[in-house]
Amino acid sequence: MTKHTETVGNYTITIEDDESLNIAGKAIDYAYDPVSNKWSSRYLPYSSYDSLLELARAIATDTVEFIDSHN
Repeated sequence: MTKHTETVGNYTITIEDDESLNIAGKAIDYAYDPVSNKWSSRYLPYSSYDSLLELARAIATDTVEFIDSHN
């Protein structure tokens, strides 16, 4: 089992085997498109990323849910 954990801003990102994503302990829904080889999430509609980690970093730094919670 591969597990990656890192801190971005005030949040801990945890990815396990590209099968689960948690930011600050919250499970994040995401999708992988094998045709485009891109990752996406409802948290950042109309955006896609080359890796699940890139998507997680963007969610942690660019979404209202996480930006507002550290004020």
